[in-house]
Amino acid sequence: MDKKKIWIVTELFYPEETAVAYIFTRIANHLSNSYQVKVICGPEFYDNNKKGFVDDLNISGDIEIFRTKSPDLNKNSLIQRTIKIIILSLRMGYLMCRKITKGEIVLLATNPAPLLLLVRIIQSYKKFQLHILVHDVFPENTIPARIFKNDKSIIFKSIKYLFDKAYSCADQLIVIGRDMKEIISEKVHRFKTFPSISVVTNWSNPEKALLENSDTINTDKIILQYAGNIGRVQGLIELLDAFRLSNNEGLCLNFRGTGALHSYIKDYITKYNLVNINLGGGFSRNEETEILANCDIGIVSLSNGMYGLGVPSKSYHLLSAGKPILFIGEQNTEISLMVSENEIGWSLDVSNQNELIEFFNQLSSIDRGILKEMGRKSLQLANIQYNEQTILELFQSEIESVKRK
Repeated sequence: MDKKKIWIVTELFYPEETAVAYIFTRIANHLSNSYQVKVICGPEFYDNNKKGFVDDLNISGDIEIFRTKSPDLNKNSLIQRTIKIIILSLRMGYLMCRKITKGEIVLLATNPAPLLLLVRIIQSYKKFQLHILVHDVFPENTIPARIFKNDKSIIFKSIKYLFDKAYSCADQLIVIGRDMKEIISEKVHRFKTFPSISVVTNWSNPEKALLENSDTINTDKIILQYAGNIGRVQGLIELLDAFRLSNNEGLCLNFRGTGALHSYIKDYITKYNLVNINLGGGFSRNEETEILANCDIGIVSLSNGMYGLGVPSKSYHLLSAGKPILFIGEQNTEISLMVSENEIGWSLDVSNQNELIEFFNQLSSIDRGILKEMGRKSLQLANIQYNEQTILELFQSEIESVKRK
C-alpha cells in the first residue's frame, strides 16, 4: 500500500544548521517512516558564515526536496532582508501551486512570513489539509525587533489583520510554548472559523551530552555563556549592561554565535575595556556539545515584549548538556516556566536591571554543588520529558488527530 503524501514547506532545511532547519529536518526524517515526504524549501545555506561547516545530521533518502533560489542579499539589513523574503515567498508559492494537489497534507513553517498570505490563497483552490508549525509570530515579533515602534499604527493593524486571517484558515496550528498558545489563540479566535491549537515543544538530544561537563572547566571563575543567534530580540543589550554594572570579577561571560548584534557586542567590549567578556564566532552543530560543555551556566534570553512570540531552542540543548539555565526575559513564558517548575536554574525579569545586577553580584559565592545538582536535573529532564523520540511521536499524533475543516 502506498504511503500518504505530506509536504513540508519551509525556508530553512537540511543542510542548513539553523535551529528551524534542524527541527524541520528531524521532523521530515521521522515522518518519512509513515509518509511520502516531499519538501519545498529555500537554498541550502541561509547563513553564509556557516557554508564551510560540516554537520553529521543525516537525511532519509526517501525524502524528495524541491529547492528554490533566494536573492543573495544581506539578511542583517532590514530593507534587503524584506526584499529577499518577498521574492523567496513568491518562488516557494509558485512551487506549491505546481507541485501540491488537492487533498494532500501540508506542514508549513512560519518563515518566510509573506508565504503565509500566499498559502491562504493557494489553499482556497487546492483544498489541502494545512498544519502550521509556529516558531515566529508575525507581525507581533516586529515590535521587539524595533521594526515597528508599537501596535498602534494603521499599517501595523492592517498587516496584523491579514496575518491573523491567514493563521485562522489553517486546519491546525502547532505552537512550541504555553505562552505562544495564548497569543495565537487571541489572533485566531475572533474569526468565525479557526483551527485547533496544539502545544508540542522542541526537544533535547541527551545522547550527545557530556555527563561530567563541569569537570572540564579549569577556572576559579564561574563561566556564563550565551551560545546562539546574536540578534535583536535576544535581550543581549540588557544582559551586557547588567553584567558590566555588576563588575563582579568572579564571573566570566562568553558569547558564541553570529547575528545582527555581533559587531555591537564587539564594540561594546572595546568601549568599556571588558576583560571578563569574550566574543566568539559561529559554530557548527557538530561543535555544539563541546561549546555548551565549556561553561558553568547557560544563558537563554529574550527582549521585553517577546511574551508568546518565541521559544529559544537553545534551552533544550542546554538540558542535553546537563547545564543550569539562567533565563532572562518576561516571566511566565515557556522557558521561564520550565526553569522554575523543574528547579534547574533561575528566571529573571529582563526589564528589572537592579535584579539582574544583584544576581550577578551574588553569583560568584554560590556553592558549586548546587550548580551540579541543577545540571543533573537538567539532564534528567532531557532524557525523560523532552526526549526527541517522544516529542516527534507526539508531533505526528497531533497531526493525525486533525480532520480537514
